[in-house]
Amino acid sequence: MKINITIAIPAHNNAKTIRESIESALAQDYPNKEIVVVDDASTDNTAEIAKSFKDVKVLVNDENLGIGVNLAYCMTIAKGKFIVYLCADDVFTNDKVVSDIVAIFQSNPKIGIINRYYYQFLDGHPGAVMEVRENNLLLSAINPSGMAFRTMQVWGANRIFIELPLIVCQFLKEFDWTTLEYDTVAVRLCPGVNTGTKSTYYNESPIKIITDFFGKNFRYYPLFVQLKNRAPDILWREICTAVKINRDILFDLSFWFHAGVALIVPGSMLRPMSDFYRHRINRHFCSIKQRPGGEIG
Repeated sequence: MKINITIAIPAHNNAKTIRESIESALAQDYPNKEIVVVDDASTDNTAEIAKSFKDVKVLVNDENLGIGVNLAYCMTIAKGKFIVYLCADDVFTNDKVVSDIVAIFQSNPKIGIINRYYYQFLDGHPGAVMEVRENNLLLSAINPSGMAFRTMQVWGANRIFIELPLIVCQFLKEFDWTTLEYDTVAVRLCPGVNTGTKSTYYNESPIKIITDFFGKNFRYYPLFVQLKNRAPDILWREICTAVKINRDILFDLSFWFHAGVALIVPGSMLRPMSDFYRHRINRHFCSIKQRPGGEIG
């Protein structure tokens, strides 16, 4: 069978969620596809679960490469002319996503990247708690799930928050891009799972990385809460770094709110508070953008 597209699932310690991700990939109605799970040296049984699916190719890295390098590696081993990423805790929203991606690529050889919309959901709770309709390609690529490319040789780097944007920049030297304007993936918010980070991931300042890439006026303040949950030891360092980079933020109430919450609220309370806000409040302001002419899951 001729393979036109690769569904690449980078994974690391995703035993809790990878089964649903693989099932959503297998459900895609496009026939000429391959599904490849690239396990980034998981310490749980992620690879064993993936190997239980007979129509899925599973590769296991000898050492943990990190998400940025693993994303580039996925493109290297893909047999398809095109590739779409699906993080191992996310799912496609309907069975036509891959067909739509292939149709766009085949209709215009100048297109090298396909952006998409997506929504987030809380693990165990259906429905959207946040909708992402980002038409800035580089910002949208902060989340790899659902992003599609023509396959070519690229390099990857483990620079937090800009792992895929760095790959996108390589494509923009040669190709145009477009957007699938419906929610192609549902992104799971679930503690304790990730697609592959290294112990050195936070050695370089995340705030400096993201401001160097997107500019000092990029509003990254919610990242303080994310850092409190993932790397609390560097939170104060990152707040000080933010002020050093742009002292104007001292006059921004949003900066003080997010920094204050991250510093004052104990980590054991912060995640439940965030989930409560998303599930009980923010979800009422969210909607799911359906594929034209079809239902969305």
